[in-house]
Formats: sequence, structure tokens, C-alpha cells
Amino acid sequence: MAPLFLACQLNTGAAHFTFFRRPLASTGFGNTAFLPRTAPVALRRIPARLMSTETVDGGLNEGIAEFYDESSGVWEYIWGDHMHHGFYDEVFPASIADHRAAQIRMIEQALSFAGVLDDPLKKPKRIVDVGCGIGGSSRYLAKKFGAQVQGISLSPVQVNRAQDLAKAEGLADKVSFQVADALIQPFADGQFDLVWSMESGEHMPNKEKFVSELARVAMPGGTIIIVTWCHRDLSPTEEQLKLSEINLLNNICSAYYLPNWCSARDYVNIAKSLSLEDIKTADWSENVVPFWRAVIRSIFTWRGIISLFQSGWKTIRGALIIPLMISGYNKGLIKFAIITCRKPE
Repeated sequence: MAPLFLACQLNTGAAHFTFFRRPLASTGFGNTAFLPRTAPVALRRIPARLMSTETVDGGLNEGIAEFYDESSGVWEYIWGDHMHHGFYDEVFPASIADHRAAQIRMIEQALSFAGVLDDPLKKPKRIVDVGCGIGGSSRYLAKKFGAQVQGISLSPVQVNRAQDLAKAEGLADKVSFQVADALIQPFADGQFDLVWSMESGEHMPNKEKFVSELARVAMPGGTIIIVTWCHRDLSPTEEQLKLSEINLLNNICSAYYLPNWCSARDYVNIAKSLSLEDIKTADWSENVVPFWRAVIRSIFTWRGIISLFQSGWKTIRGALIIPLMISGYNKGLIKFAIITCRKPE
């Protein structure tokens, strides 16, 4: 109980995560250790180029896989099979009973924003779910559109659970899953008329390669939907984020196995460089803030606490960082963005 209580105080500035004194993972802001807040901020620096040409860090992929191998069962037990934010607005305000419905609204809002219609002549027939989790979006999209859906994840535990759930729901002939890297997807060019990435882009060490792969597997005329965590856009006079902002993001990266962050504007620029069309973006940060508070409330139940401590240290560490996510949203540093575009015919 004590470490969790300490984490709750962090949002008020009353506590420090000074017990993290060793490297936890590469953050993407350089190969510096995850240092306590008292460490010199000059030790941290965002790379000058967001679109790195370096090879994928195998250690990062291994860390991501292990994190989700360990934590997915807890998340499903408490929240169900959708491992992403919920969507809230004036029409659908936050309520304790509404959070799972808000996750479905997130899917529907993303489809609506991208102009993906439930029209017999226009609805997608082949979909890829990049970073599929335990297949919540995959199964939902398969049912909604009657489509064939293929999901990929780095986590063998997630893939096995996704397959079991698809079979249990009678979707084994519609939905399939495999362990694969989103930057080296095991699909031929031009296979999917809807390419779906719900909160997986933040794990990608090379954002340009990530978007390029999404475009490669899309059919001509296919729609690409990216819903992801970003940092704020830089002002015209800024070359990088403030050092205090970098510190906050580094702490989050180390817990959630995230490489370098980018802005929604960076994603738009990448899409333009790939000659993608109908590029749109929106900031949904205000629409997701209630979700993190709900996650904290779910942790502070007997069911949540027992599940958390049974899961392992990686999951506990992720829970401890949740107040930093809330702080990042409150400061306007963290943005929850949607980017959609279309592959030219």
C-alpha cells in the first residue's frame, strides 16, 4: 500500500520517485539511465532528429513484450478486453459505470473522424490491427463490418489470449493474430483497406518507418488511422522541449518501454513526405483525461490491489507512473492525438 500511496501524492508535488536509481530501459532520449529528479537535467536530451535511421533496439522490443505479457491479464481482469483510452465529452461525461462504454466510443469516434462508414459498398473488408493487444478492437471491427481482421503484437501472451477470445466469440474464421514487429510487418504490399493503430505508435522507435509500414500494407485508396500519445507541438522558436518536460517524459518512458516521443505535427509531416492524402489530425486530450483518474480508482480497490501485486514489478511500476501521465496532460505536455490519412489510388 505504501508505494501506491506515494504515487498518488506525486501529482501534488509532495513526493519523488527517488527509489528508481538504476537504468530501467532505453528511453529514446539517449542512452542515459532513468535518474531521480535530483539528477542534473543536462544529462537528458532529445535527439536532434526524430526520424532515426538506426535499427530497432531488440532490448526495447523485448521490454515491450515482457511488459504486456505481465500486465495484460491484470488489465483484462479489471477493465475488459480493450486496452486503450476511453472517449468523453459533454454528451458522454465521465461516470464510474461508463468507462468501458467510453472505450467503445473511442473506436467509433476514430472511425467517424476518418470517414470510415458502415456502408455495404464502402465498408472495409480487410483490416490490420497494428499493436492489437488482446484483440478487443480486432473483434469489434470484425463484428461491425463483417471484415477479415489480422492483428499483430510483440507479446505472445496477448496473441494467445486474443486467439482464445476470438474462438470463444465464434470469430476464429474472421480474426487471426500473430507475434510480429510493426516496423517489419509480415504482410505483402497493399493488403488492407483499413490500417488500424490504436495506441501503439508511442512504442515505435522509428516513427517514419512505422508510418511507412502502415502505408505499405494499405491498399491503394485504403484508410490509415493512428491514435497515439504525442508531446505538444513545438513553437516556431523551439528546437526541443523544455528540460523539465523531457524529464517528465523520460520517467514515463522508462516505466512503459517507450522510445522517443514526437508531436502530431511530426506525424503529419511524415505522412506528407510519403505522399499520403486527406491527412487530418485532432487533439483529443481533453476527451481522455477522465480515463486516467478512472484507472487510479480501479487500482485502489481490493480487486485492483491484489491483481496488481500478483502481476509483478513491471506492472506495479506502470501503476506508479500514472500520476505522471495525469500531470503531463494537465501541463499540456502530453497530447492524445488522432492522425488519419489515405493511400493514393
